[in-house]
Amino acid sequence: MSLPFIGRATAARLGAVVLAFALVSVLVATGSRAAFIGTTDNTGNSLSAGTVDLVDDDSVTVLFNVSNMKPGDSSVNCIVVTYQGSIVDPAAVKLYSSGFTDSADLANWLNITIEEGTGGSFGSCGGFSNENTIETGGDLIAFDTTHSDYASGAGVWDPSSTPESKTYRITFALDAATPDSEEGASVTVLGFTWEVQSN
Repeated sequence: MSLPFIGRATAARLGAVVLAFALVSVLVATGSRAAFIGTTDNTGNSLSAGTVDLVDDDSVTVLFNVSNMKPGDSSVNCIVVTYQGSIVDPAAVKLYSSGFTDSADLANWLNITIEEGTGGSFGSCGGFSNENTIETGGDLIAFDTTHSDYASGAGVWDPSSTPESKTYRITFALDAATPDSEEGASVTVLGFTWEVQSN
């Protein structure tokens, strides 16, 4: 029996159908094939910044409120500063001037001594023990000029744990040579700043 004649166009169409069927068969076979799978993961990660934090025991009370000083008089007080940041072993704590107002030139005649140590508390230097003298009796003008920010601040205390405290004993003395022109003069809004930074 002879087969009917198949034209080229019909043969091409028939070939395309056969090819499409073959591709579908391959895809079905591939999609149904079983596979071994292994995975691992790491989840729930967290990162946070640490803190550098200083507090003191002044209870928002001024450290000095002295009146009627005469040449040769002095006034002393203590304050305890505590490092309580979460970052252990930060850079050194530095003390610097945060400014003042002078009604005349009294700051030139007020000599300041600052010691770092242990013992004592705000308003009482009983039991204070000096470890380092960080300002050695120069006048207030020089202290304000020399120690005006963290980079130029005074002090050697470098906390190695948290919390950790240091007592500062500050002494003001009105120079015995203070002239009559300073009678009634005053230094007000005098401020001290303690600062710590992370390494």
